Amino acid sequence: MIPLSRRRPTSITIFAVAFLAAALLAYIDGLVRLPVVLKSQSGFLGLSRDGLIVWHSAWLSIAFIPVAMVWLSAVSFARWMVSIMALAKLGGFLVMLPVLPMAIRMQPLWLASLPLGLFAVAFLFTPASNRWFKFKGESDPAVFE
Repeated sequence: MIPLSRRRPTSITIFAVAFLAAALLAYIDGLVRLPVVLKSQSGFLGLSRDGLIVWHSAWLSIAFIPVAMVWLSAVSFARWMVSIMALAKLGGFLVMLPVLPMAIRMQPLWLASLPLGLFAVAFLFTPASNRWFKFKGESDPAVFE
């Protein structure tokens, strides 16, 4: 773990803020649309209102994992995992293009989260971020092998 006192590059900070903001937008979109989802689909995956809230809360919590991996440990795997997931999300968006006008009306916050998430991922590949992921740091005298 990288000490919290160590300064993070601005690009890593922008990634963390933008990625969590995108996750929060998707979370809010899911909560706002609860009545519509419950009425139109008789519950998503057979979930009740409370179950849907737990479902969306779990996805929001999951978004903290790669941010923690990047922010606290500079785990290079997290950079690639987030990038692959962003590309998959972009692929889903491209499939949705024919119904985009309807999606804009029905899921504006989720659609706003997509470019914000892609914006966040782009900051994982700046020169400062590359140095962040390559830095192994000095050994911590508090850690024994």
